[in-house]
Amino acid sequence: MRAILRWSWLAVATSVALLTATHAQDLTARRGFKVKLSSPVSGEALIGETTLKAEVTARQDTDIERVDFYLDDKLLFSDNEPPYQVVHDFGRKPTAHVIKAVAIHKQGLSVSDFVVTRALDFADVVDVQRVLLNVSVRDGRGAFISDLTVKDFEVSEDGTPQQIVSVTRETRPILAGILIDSSGSMLEQMLEAQSAACRFVETLTDADQAFVIDFDEQVTLRQAATANRSELCTSIKGTRAVGGTSLYDAVHAAFRVVRKLPFDRSALIILSDGDDTESRITLDRIVDEARRNEVSIYAIALGAGVGGTGRSALSHLSEDTGGRAYFVSKAEDLAGTYEAIASELRGLYQVVYSSSHLDPDGKFRRIVVKIARDGKFDVRHRSGYFATTEP
Repeated sequence: MRAILRWSWLAVATSVALLTATHAQDLTARRGFKVKLSSPVSGEALIGETTLKAEVTARQDTDIERVDFYLDDKLLFSDNEPPYQVVHDFGRKPTAHVIKAVAIHKQGLSVSDFVVTRALDFADVVDVQRVLLNVSVRDGRGAFISDLTVKDFEVSEDGTPQQIVSVTRETRPILAGILIDSSGSMLEQMLEAQSAACRFVETLTDADQAFVIDFDEQVTLRQAATANRSELCTSIKGTRAVGGTSLYDAVHAAFRVVRKLPFDRSALIILSDGDDTESRITLDRIVDEARRNEVSIYAIALGAGVGGTGRSALSHLSEDTGGRAYFVSKAEDLAGTYEAIASELRGLYQVVYSSSHLDPDGKFRRIVVKIARDGKFDVRHRSGYFATTEP
């Protein structure tokens, strides 16, 4: 019995010693081991793409295994090398979130920090007015510039310099409206036009969607928004050339489609070979709608049928919305034009800035973006926005 008791006490003493040693190791490893979420800060309202940053302190950098970022208790990203950060798109309406960073020590220990962001009603947007722009930048030869950072951009609003929050490459899914002129004058060029539009559809990703509208004397939604590229191409090839041209009515109808769908990024690709002859909607109204809908317009004018008025209208719509107008003489060149549009949609920058104009007076705020580098640059973006608290 005495031998058994001695063995029991020895076992207990050994266990206590091991626990004490392990605890000492834990304390040594933990000493100075901490993490802090440096961005965003608690109480901030987040909109658009935002970088979440964590600063980790440890006895040695090699002691840090990784940092896990959580959004509302769901793992967002694990980063195993500094700088510890992740970019997340919080959408266009600020909502409340719990953001947490958990730093994992190589000995299995962990420390954490969290922040709580706040939601905003649209009536509160004047307090944190962030403006998101899609910006295309080309050099003097027409080639895309792909290495720009925040320091390369300058933004002004009504002539006042603005604070840029972030600059990232635009990766959000696209809702594309494909508008095809099916008036009688398109008869001999329709096959080429259909083939070129179908090639554009093939550039869409699985996350993108598109819809098809054809317009002659009437406007027809040929295909509702879908990600099915085969259905889109079938609907494009179903267009038939007949009658006059109701371009403005078609653009108005496309805006109505866009407003009903939950996409943060939209573009209209318009093909027409003649001036508007049939629309009930005026150009002035379309220009106003274009400014309010944040939809980029890419217009293709085919042949000599688009006169001075039509060219001016298409250029105005494209420039106001950050798109481009292409003037193509032959139908054989349409494929290359659609490819250029597809490339531009994939090569845009997303520029977010904090507006210094906080008064929602309903006025139009004019935006100018410049590149702070030597050289000539072709910079395209929407011309401005209406300062209103309405969603």
